[in-house]
Amino acid sequence: MDINQVTVTGRIMNNVTKRADKDGVVIKLGTIGIYKGKDKQTGEPLYANIPFMAYNTATEFIKPNTKMMLVGRLNSYTKTDGSPYGRLVVQLQVNSAYPIATSQDVNVSDDDLPF
Repeated sequence: MDINQVTVTGRIMNNVTKRADKDGVVIKLGTIGIYKGKDKQTGEPLYANIPFMAYNTATEFIKPNTKMMLVGRLNSYTKTDGSPYGRLVVQLQVNSAYPIATSQDVNVSDDDLPF
């Protein structure tokens, strides 16, 4: 097991882009919104929006506005933005992606019940 392994669940935002690098490796870049709870004053839901990068077969399952579980590792780098120290960027490198079924995705009829 990798020490730097994280698992997150949330909703894939609509900003997903797909491309291939110079070696033909398929890459998807996007953001996953992770529910943090409700704002104490307004009662509105709060989300942490975490950028991710997925490669190869993991990209097949990642679709915008889908509830997902992403497994991978954290990666960070400093992006030069003109300030003296740059800006720290933390990103999830996705190794595996799993769609999560919600009650809206599942249709059950009386014929499906065992009794």
